[in-house]
Order: sequence, then structure tokens, then C-alpha cells
Amino acid sequence: VLAALLAGLLLAARLRADAPPVVIAEVLAGNASTNLDPDYKNFVPWVELQNNGGAAVNLAGYRLTNNLAAPNRWTLPSGVSIPAGGTVVLWLDGLAAGRHAPFVLDMSGELGLFMPDGTLVDSVAFGPQRPDVSYGRAAGGEWRSFDPPTPGATNSGGWADPTPAAAPTLSPPGGFYAGAQAVTLAAAPGATIRYTTDGSRPTAASPVYSAPIAVNAPKVIRARAFPADGLPSEAATATYLVGVPADVAVVSLATNPAYFFDDYIGIYVDGKAGVANPSCGKKVANWNRPWERPVSVEVYDAGGALLLRQDGGVAIAGSCTRKDPQKQMQLFARASYGDEDFSVALFPDKPFDAYGRIILRPGGQDLANTLLRDALGQQLAAGRMDIDRQAYRPGVVFINGAFWGVYGVRERMDEYFVTSNYGLGLDEFDLLEKSANVMVGSRAAWDNLYAYLRDNNPATPSVYANLQSRIDIDEYINYQILEIYANNTDWPHNNIRFWSAHDGGRWRWMVYDLDAAFGRTTKGYNNNTFKLAAATKGKAAYNALVLRRLMLNPEFKAEFGQRFMAHLNTTYAPPRVKGIIDGMAAAIAPQMPAQIARWGKPKSLAYWQSEVGRLRTFADQRSGYLTGFLNTFVGSPGTTTLTVQHNAAQGSVLVAGVDVPANYSGPHFRTL
Repeated sequence: VLAALLAGLLLAARLRADAPPVVIAEVLAGNASTNLDPDYKNFVPWVELQNNGGAAVNLAGYRLTNNLAAPNRWTLPSGVSIPAGGTVVLWLDGLAAGRHAPFVLDMSGELGLFMPDGTLVDSVAFGPQRPDVSYGRAAGGEWRSFDPPTPGATNSGGWADPTPAAAPTLSPPGGFYAGAQAVTLAAAPGATIRYTTDGSRPTAASPVYSAPIAVNAPKVIRARAFPADGLPSEAATATYLVGVPADVAVVSLATNPAYFFDDYIGIYVDGKAGVANPSCGKKVANWNRPWERPVSVEVYDAGGALLLRQDGGVAIAGSCTRKDPQKQMQLFARASYGDEDFSVALFPDKPFDAYGRIILRPGGQDLANTLLRDALGQQLAAGRMDIDRQAYRPGVVFINGAFWGVYGVRERMDEYFVTSNYGLGLDEFDLLEKSANVMVGSRAAWDNLYAYLRDNNPATPSVYANLQSRIDIDEYINYQILEIYANNTDWPHNNIRFWSAHDGGRWRWMVYDLDAAFGRTTKGYNNNTFKLAAATKGKAAYNALVLRRLMLNPEFKAEFGQRFMAHLNTTYAPPRVKGIIDGMAAAIAPQMPAQIARWGKPKSLAYWQSEVGRLRTFADQRSGYLTGFLNTFVGSPGTTTLTVQHNAAQGSVLVAGVDVPANYSGPHFRTL
């Protein structure tokens, strides 16, 4: 055995000797803001290979892997070579095109380079990395940390100790102030403090701090400590909201202005590096790109308390609303920025203290009207329905100290909603949208269910029992009631998502994008939305088949009709709906003059107030019309008054699954 082991080691050494003089020179797993890849203009992980020989090396056919036990993860394409004494950078971002690997490099792990015949050329293993600090092979061969990283240059210097200096302190801290402030920066003895006030992350070329910084208006200060010997600190960031009233939540974003406004890499401008979104016209613009940029995020609550200060990423979000001057944005937490979650209990009506994604939504297609419709439809269900809805918090956004308008701070209704709300991994569920387009996982289970529902009669008890085991019937009924009451005319052919956990999970539906609801373009309250919900023709028919078929079952029909009436009598009672409308409007009313002055949408304060009034009219009128439409939809049984009296202190009473108050009284169907 020993002889065989020695022979193997000698063979490995001989094979390694036959390999070219190419080494892994530098790895940047956490490329938060160091350098953009030249092809897709994103900050992504990379590895730099170096040729220490006197002749060029053609790497076509070589293999790179992030798992030495699986050396065939990626075969390098033709055209990849390294000149004598030169380097090449390969991008490890999962895109599998050109010099982009089909895998994403984690913040800790390993890399191995193999020749086409399987000979190991070089490898490296690394522990947890920090954002924008690379791990590189210094001139003597030892591995060190580099800040800034040095792609394309010699790995000179660096630090053996990867521990960064302590970040500077800022006094007073960021927050709301009525008057001007003088901000003092402090760091450990011997460290030089460099700072910025334009939102960018300080570098070794940034101004040196020497005296208190005067702050007379909203301003962001970012600072880093650069010790005489050791890694620079992370950036300390603070927003000074001088003269800003603490009457609504504030989200402050700080970033290099070029990341938003540069013609070639800016995400917010028309720019000169854009593409078109074919579904929304021919406009070519940067904001159509799927670009993500680094950003520091601060969140203050309406009372002025700091809720969150954390680095993350930002991208433009939405579909056709991207063309609006005030754009929707999505915030990302990733390990490459320092944390995989935004660690904040952001929404009082949800029991979570961490979110992977946060949406900043200015109102979508309702931007010129109330800015409230989508959030209103979902807030009405809070505490009243078991339903997958997006949480909401009213707020305003500042970018690099500039007021950016009124926004709704929201959960993202995508796969990360499922991971946050249900604790599932991304490989543990299927998520589909529209006509079963796959967002995560597979549509195979859905297709099987859809065919079963289409081809079998739900009126048969065994068939309905099977459907109950595969569809969360209660949640589906709630979902239909919400969409139909709200008169969402951009549904169910659009703005529909549904998901199911693997291993026996039942399908549930997600509520999102109610911009077309509540009569935005018409009165709305007198629209018979059942015609959309149960359409037999057109784009809506695919998803409407589910409701049409389930309505064949007497049990489902009875539950659907009576629960709808119970919600009309309680959840959607005009006084309750108007109370929520008034509360939501009051929360953003103080900021609306600044919103209108900044963006011209809505066109005037009087117009915004009149649009809020239209919501109140919808609330007054909708239930009456829906009662008639619903009566017809369930077979015209007619209604009678149901009265339930109980002592709320001794427990609750459910009517068709709806929690009703003491002395409940309202119309319900006679027979169903």
C-alpha cells in the first residue's frame, strides 16, 4: 500500500511538472464595487490567471472548477490565452458564455485549473472573504489579502492578516436634525481617515479628514480608516437629514453617482449603453438593463429611529414603469456585500426580522393618481385573510442626500418572498407566473394538476378530495375574493403567480401589482370582475379555468359564496375600507407637495386629493354592486340576513372561515 501511495505521489509530481507555468494569481469572491465585467457590466466574482513562462499559453480546452472533486465544471472556450508574463481574468458569475463560467463563486471555497488531459495545473482554497478584498499570491508565493485588488497588475504588498481596521465613528450619528450640524470623524491612533460626501465609497485617493464637516442640508458622509500597516476599514456611512421632518420612514441610498447617472454604466438614465424592452416599446435605455450596483442602505422609521444600516445592491425594477422618471428600485442583500439578509423587522404586521430583497415602489401605474392602489388592496387583507400578500410601509427615498420622492417600502413578491415567509430553500419549491411560465423549479407538477382539474369533474367527491390535497382551497378562495373585490382588470392573464413546495405542498397564489384595480381608469365599482375571473375565452381563460372548474363542486361554491359575503360585511365594509384609505393617505400627505414638486406626478395636490376621493367612492359603492354580481355567479339563490351574537371576550366566531365581530349581522345567501 505504501509503495502504491509513493508511486501515486511521484506520478502526480511528474504530471504537475509537465503542466504549463500558469498559476491562480488572484481571486475576488466579493466583487461588490471593484471592477465591472466588460461584457455584461456587472460586479461579479473573478479569478486572475498568470503565465510565469516565456511563451504564450492557449487555455482553450482547459477546465476550471470550484470543486476539485468535480474537475469538469467548466471547459474554457477557444480564444482564451495568456501571453508570456501576462494575465487573464475569468468571470465566475454563472452566465456560461465566453469568459463567464457556468458557476458562481461563493465567498469561501476552492478553485482548480486542469489541463485538457486532467492534469492539475494549480489550485487554491480560501476561507470567508470580505467585500472588495481579494486573495492573491504575492511575489514570494505566499497568499495575502489585497485592498484594493490588483487585477492586471503585480500583487505587490498586501497583508497576511485579513482583519480590517476598525471603521471610523461619526459624531453626531446620522438621523433627523432641525438645524445644521458639524460632524466629527474619529479612528484608531495612526490611521488616516478619508471621506466622501457624494455617496461614493472612500478610496485611498479620497480627501483626508482634518476638521469637522459642516452639514447644512441633507447629506451623506462616508468614511474609511486607512492604517499605516494593515487592511483599510469598511466604510462607515451616515445620512444627516437636516430639515427633514420625521413624519414618515426614510430610506437613504448612498452610492457612487456614476452607478446611477453615468451614460455607460448608470442604471437610472437613458444613457448610451442601453437595450430595448420589446414588450414596452422601442425605447433603448440603460434602465432596461438587468444591472445591479452597490449601495449603502439606511432606513429610519417615522419617529427618527435607525432601523437598518447595511451595504447591499440596487437595480431598477418593474416592467413598463421603468420608463417613468421616478423609477421602482429593488434592493438586494448578498454575501458579496457582507450579509445575505437585510436584518431588520421592517414591517410591523409580519413576524420576520430579515429580508433578502426589498422593493422601493413609487406607485407603479398609479404614480400619477394616488400612489396607493396596490398597497391598499394588500393592506385590506392584513389580519383578515390567510393570503400571500406583500407587506407595506410608507416612506420617502433619498439618493446621495437628494430627495427622491414618496415610495412604498415593500416585500418582493418572487422566490425570495417564499424563502423569507416560509423558510424554504430555492430548490424546495416551484414558482410559476402568468400561463405557468417557470420562475423557479419546474412546471411539471402544475401541468399534472391542471390536466387533472380540466379532465375530471370536481363535483365528484373523490376528485374534489384529490384537488383539496393539491390546492390550498382556503387561500385560493381568499385570493379570488381579493382580486375580484379590487376589480383588478390587469388579471388573471397577467400579474398572477402561484407556487407549491415540493414533497406534498399545496399550491398557493400571490397577490401583487394591483395598479389597475379600484377603478383607476374607470369608475370600477360597477364592473363585473367575475367575467374576468371565470373567463372562457381570451388571455384570461387559462388561469380562469381553475375557478370555473372548482365552481362545479357544491362544497366549493357554497364556501366561496358565503365567505365572499362575510368579507363584504366585514373586511370590505365601507367604513373599514375608507378608514384604511384615509390612514394610508394621511401617512404620505405631508410629503405630497415635495413629491409633486420633484416629479410632477400627481399633477397637483388638489388632483391627488380628488383621486383619493375616488377610492373612497369605490369603497362606498363596490359592495352593493358585487352582491348582485355574486348572487348571479353562484346561481341566484337570493340573500337573507344572518345575525350572530356572541361575547368577544369569551372567544371568536367564524362565519364561512371569516372572524366576525360581536353582534354580527349581514346578508348571506339563503341556500348554497
